[in-house]
Amino acid sequence: MLLIDKYAYTNRLSNSNPFIKSVIVVIALAIATITKSIYVNLTILIIMGLLTTVFAGIPVRKYLKLLFVPTTFLVLSILTILISISKVNIYIWSIKLFNNYIGITQSSLDDSILLLTRVFASIASTFFLGLTTPLNSIIRVLKKVYIPNFLIELVVLIYRFIFIFLKEANEIYIGQELKFGYSNFKNSLRSTSLLIRSLFTRVMISYMDMVVVLECKLYEGEFKTGD
Repeated sequence: MLLIDKYAYTNRLSNSNPFIKSVIVVIALAIATITKSIYVNLTILIIMGLLTTVFAGIPVRKYLKLLFVPTTFLVLSILTILISISKVNIYIWSIKLFNNYIGITQSSLDDSILLLTRVFASIASTFFLGLTTPLNSIIRVLKKVYIPNFLIELVVLIYRFIFIFLKEANEIYIGQELKFGYSNFKNSLRSTSLLIRSLFTRVMISYMDMVVVLECKLYEGEFKTGD
């Protein structure tokens, strides 16, 4: 069981009404998307953080660690908006390289801060739902709002395959480390290529096993949620 799934089933809000939690998250996401105020986004971020850590009981350290994962990709994306090149020095901060200026304009700085707070507010809202609500409860909510079955199946299968992928990758990586597969650069490259190849094979085997299990359970294109 992954950390996110474990918390979803063991937190203090796991038995709370999933529909109410979903509505809160949808409203928060809508406000974060529409608003152009960084203070509103920061308020959403703080409220969702408090709901997740204080009320649901998710450890702050683990929560911040989970938030750090998308931060890397977010920073790289923000840099492309923040920094630009021009032949004219229109920047509030810049360096001159040959005949061009590379720097940051006031508008790009404002846009980057707004985007940064908006994304973090959205991530915190999504984490609140993901860390406090088991998948079965989320599926029940999706059915109540008449989301088509094929989309629900897609969500369940993607969710399931994330677990399979990470589990298989972790097992292969640990096995390689025990055999000093990452002791130097050359071994690391070789181990990484073997990991990718083995991972593909094992995920496909897991997929076929899952198909057999679903057929044994008389799966007819709809995942039951106990309703």
